[in-house]
Amino acid sequence: MVIGVAGKTCAGKNSVIKPLEKMGYCLVDVDQLGHLALEHQKEKLIAAFGPGIRNQDGTVNRRALGAIVFSNPEEKKRLESIVHPEMVRMVEDIIVERQEVVINAAILFEMKLDKLCDIIFWVDAPAIVRFFRGLKRGGTSPWALFKRIWAQRKMNPNNFSTNADIFTIRNIGSEEKTAEKIVKILEKRK
Repeated sequence: MVIGVAGKTCAGKNSVIKPLEKMGYCLVDVDQLGHLALEHQKEKLIAAFGPGIRNQDGTVNRRALGAIVFSNPEEKKRLESIVHPEMVRMVEDIIVERQEVVINAAILFEMKLDKLCDIIFWVDAPAIVRFFRGLKRGGTSPWALFKRIWAQRKMNPNNFSTNADIFTIRNIGSEEKTAEKIVKILEKRK
């Protein structure tokens, strides 16, 4: 079985992933695969974005690349057209190898990774809860966090077309309660 986990920022996706890992599912962190995909596709990236994105050791300078793509939507699309297919291929290889996989991907639907999933857990929590979780996590200013939460206000799994069964997990209680919800859903699927 392949399970996708997606949701808004600071919704608590890790609270859903932890019990799945304890059940033996192999975690595929798509963000981490993105870093590998950059290196696998570095020659294409350098050809597309110029030698200024190459570090002295030959690796991709993610900061320099980010400065280019996050200020220009067209450049971001070009980056995605190069690295997303590689990331999807990597996920597919892991699924073939491991079979029982949980895919953690903030942009699960945008990358079409939902097409690989049997079940998708959409993790949700009230905006105020997500805001305070984000503050606790740190690394982002309150204003930047507010803007990110506001930008995702209409984000909803029903906005995407998929063949996978989608289950919404309201993640406002303890990790134990969240784990219980997941186990119940999976037991019904057997």
